Parts: sequence; C-alpha cells; structure tokens
Amino acid sequence: MRIKLLLAATIAIVGLGLSACNKKTDLAPSSIFTFKLDTISYHSNSTEGYLTDTIEAGKKTLVVDGVTNNFGYHMELMVTFPDSIRVGSYEAGAEMTLMDIQQKAVGYVSKTIKINITSINSKHAEGNFSGVLTNGDIEKPLTDGTFKVEIY
Repeated sequence: MRIKLLLAATIAIVGLGLSACNKKTDLAPSSIFTFKLDTISYHSNSTEGYLTDTIEAGKKTLVVDGVTNNFGYHMELMVTFPDSIRVGSYEAGAEMTLMDIQQKAVGYVSKTIKINITSINSKHAEGNFSGVLTNGDIEKPLTDGTFKVEIY
C-alpha cells in the first residue's frame, strides 16, 4: 500500500514540475512593439517582424507590424536599408503608421521618424524610434518607441 502511495505522489510531483516548466516559457513575450504618441501609450499584443525585398534591386526593408490588444489600432514601422542590413540610425527610408482599424478616427503617418537599430540578424531585430506623426492637420510627437521582434 505504501509503495502505491509513494508511486502516486512521485508521479504527481513530476507532473506538476513539468507543467510548471511549460507555463514559464509561455509567460515571456517573444516580441515587443510600443511607443507613446503625444500622451497616449500604444502597445502591440500581436507583433510580427519580417524582411522583404523592395522594387529597387538589392534593397531590403525591415517591417515591424502590430495590432493593439483591443484590435483598435494597426501599427507599422518600416526601414529600407540603403545598402546592407545592419545596425545603425536611419531617417531616410524610415516610415511609421498608426491606423484606427474601425475607421472611427483619422490615422497618423510619419512626418519625420528616426529608427535606431541596435541588433539585427536573420532571426531577430531590436531597437528604438522617435519622431513626429501627422494626420494631415495635426502633428504629434512620437516618443519612447521600442521594438524587439522575431523575424519570419
């Protein structure tokens, strides 16, 4: 009887340990895409990063694409590299958009944007960004921008 109890307790402890390990890996987000536009903070809960070819031969573009958790806004940050894919600061070829998915408000596009890529390779990219977005009539400062994405 004691052997059966000991065996059941051992199986339960091992099962709890294995399920706890799986939960730990689920807690860490693999991608981050956040910024502040004027006084409002935006955080993407569904973020993707990818490299794509441009129409101009030999140019690559990094795209960081996201949607806020309430599906209210679509956020997209892009930088076209002038020569090779590498870390550095980019203004020329850099773009940012923030669009209301439900079209209840006017969207914003970059008037000026500076993207600092601090790390990039074929599997991930990370950095920060800031600038000014406009909806055609109103300009708002974009601050505290940061991204860290897996590249697909």
